[in-house]
Amino acid sequence: MTLPPHLIELAVSIHHNHGVYALLLGSGMSRAAGIPTAWGIVEDLMRQVAQASGVTPVPEGKALHTWYATTFGVEASYSELITKLEPTSAGQRNLLRSYFEREDEEGQLLPHEPSRAHRAIARLCQAGVVRVIVTTNFDRLAEQALAEVGVIPTVISNELEIEAAPPLVHGGVFVLKLHGDYVKDDVRNSVDDLETYPERLRAYLERVLDEFGLIVCGWSGEWDRALRHSLLQTPNRRYPLVWSAYSEPSAAARELIEARRGRLVARLDADVFFEQLEGRVLALQELRWAPPSDAHVLAAEVKRFMAHPVRDGARLTDLIERVCDDLNTAIRKEAGPPGQSDIKLGLDWVLGVSRPLLHVLGAVLKYDRSGEWTATLKEALTRIDWDVHGLGVPMTDTEQQLRRLPVLLVGLATAGLSAAYGKPEAATFLQADPYREAHATRYSPVEALLRSASLNDQLENVEFTQRAVPIRYWAVDKLVEELAPYFNPATTYEDLRVGELLLALIALDEVVFRRPGKSLMQNTTAVQGTHLYHLSPERARVRLFTLFEPGLKRLPERLGTVAQQPLAAEYDKAAPSAVISRYDYGSGGFRADMSALVSRAFD
Repeated sequence: MTLPPHLIELAVSIHHNHGVYALLLGSGMSRAAGIPTAWGIVEDLMRQVAQASGVTPVPEGKALHTWYATTFGVEASYSELITKLEPTSAGQRNLLRSYFEREDEEGQLLPHEPSRAHRAIARLCQAGVVRVIVTTNFDRLAEQALAEVGVIPTVISNELEIEAAPPLVHGGVFVLKLHGDYVKDDVRNSVDDLETYPERLRAYLERVLDEFGLIVCGWSGEWDRALRHSLLQTPNRRYPLVWSAYSEPSAAARELIEARRGRLVARLDADVFFEQLEGRVLALQELRWAPPSDAHVLAAEVKRFMAHPVRDGARLTDLIERVCDDLNTAIRKEAGPPGQSDIKLGLDWVLGVSRPLLHVLGAVLKYDRSGEWTATLKEALTRIDWDVHGLGVPMTDTEQQLRRLPVLLVGLATAGLSAAYGKPEAATFLQADPYREAHATRYSPVEALLRSASLNDQLENVEFTQRAVPIRYWAVDKLVEELAPYFNPATTYEDLRVGELLLALIALDEVVFRRPGKSLMQNTTAVQGTHLYHLSPERARVRLFTLFEPGLKRLPERLGTVAQQPLAAEYDKAAPSAVISRYDYGSGGFRADMSALVSRAFD
């Protein structure tokens, strides 16, 4: 739809000036929620008076107004009718309650639901772009909508509450109810009530009118002389007034618009006006939004966005993809890791560039109950081109080896978390290779992970707290420390061992089933073990069946189509030796355990 120019200008102004506009809302705001306007209440009360007077049939429209004026000698008005029927505040409160509440199926009185406009306003408040709501309404629809998005406002409906309120400058969201609250004894209905406000309320209102721009919606500009007087008398030194009216504004409204040099947005009802305004403002926010850089803050953002997937789903997808893109840039740009002079600095670089994605992995795989975001994460991980051997960037052999290590950290973290939370499909991102071109020589993601063991020799020359170890020991120790918030501490090491097993099975699948005879690695296809050899075949078999029971029951049929041999024999055929012989633990080590494990898994 084509939007009025003044609404677009307002959206841009709000985007650049957070918190400087207050809202002034009248009874027209609540009409869509099923609450009548003041004039609707007048007509309903006139019908009740006519019926109680024995008039049959009860007149409608102009005839009803004529009957009332003829019978009582005065034109019907909201203040006149309310005070005539219920002269006390308590009586007026009970009279109005029937208009602001509805009966459910069991006859219980419940508040009306907030309208679309109320909810759009609440989201603007949640985003921090609107902080002050001034209303002539008695209902609590604004407060209900704010509560739905977790915003608890300061509500002021009488002078005593002004004294207790925090300062406007840093008090969060404020709701100023000029006519009171229908559940309290502070409603203002009579002509005298609306002729002048109590002094402290008037001063507070005029401070808002002076210090904030004003967006008016749902108010006719009539029936409240005190509010009109404050609008006309208060200087407008800072920000403009914007008046939204569905139909042609009244003469009283036009006087206020001209006096405040305001702008009119016409022919939009309250729902459309505020939803369009919200959409434009938050779209402008998105243009300048970027994921935070701190890894723990990133994880908190993931959890916050997951809590509201309809509202924040696009932003969560953007966060996940940008973190993957950042790692892809880091491992491929010319200014990469430190050189061979200090391997410890190089390992710190590896952990530093991987850390944001590691925490996003942890938060998604732990808290994604539906599986929707696990699929998004898996797809985003394929944006990273892990193959750096043909990068074309000048680098030493050590620098090239360091650039390979993030795939080890990310692959092992994904596999371990997948094992912990029953989402093994996440680890299969390693089987996707969208960057491969026909006849191109490159390492697949699985092969890049297998090649990550090539720093083992250099680690012998580094003074670690323990003896010289395979690089995978370093990776596991760092992941245990870094991902502690996302694992159950009682099973962290077992989860990572099962993760190593998943990686070994993915590597086996790559060579035996997916690309037989096309691997650059050829004989070096075994994923090297570290903590894995502590995982007994019996325990691993239990975990495997938990993760893969449906698929495992069908896998022997698949094996039969490839070769009439047990899977253990296929494994030994595909991987006759490990990358570095000193870490091939022999007949009692990793390869033997793998053979025993997978053989038993398919018995």
